[in-house]
Amino acid sequence: MRFENELESLELLITRYELPEGEYDPDGDDKNSLVLRCSWRDVDGDLHKDSNACLLTYELQEMTTGLKVLCAGVKQVYESDFLSPFFSLSGVAEGEDRFRLWVSFYLPDTMDGNDTAELEVTMTKSELKAIVEELDRMCAKFPDRT
Repeated sequence: MRFENELESLELLITRYELPEGEYDPDGDDKNSLVLRCSWRDVDGDLHKDSNACLLTYELQEMTTGLKVLCAGVKQVYESDFLSPFFSLSGVAEGEDRFRLWVSFYLPDTMDGNDTAELEVTMTKSELKAIVEELDRMCAKFPDRT
């Protein structure tokens, strides 16, 4: 997922499950924890990269569905409700073809004091659809482990 405005950009990639197959409690949420890799170019043009296990597979599915509903005009607002406070995404419809989104991602290992990427972006419907299509591919790649 790539988000950008005039000053900053933020790219989030789901890279893997946090724990390898079989190395988790079969009854716990850890088996479905996903690692997100962040590349954030801040307002000063500095590039920050970090990873964080902050999204569960079912939360990925819920986010995908929520953004589809927003994009289709069924609802005017989407707000994530993830267990981890280290990643959030929300959006509102602004007319039929424009959306304003807010994304926040905590970078746990940065040493320069810039530990949270926060962006506000405006997107067209086609740009939001492209993100939803990417999320659909990620849902297929990282299904719930049972």
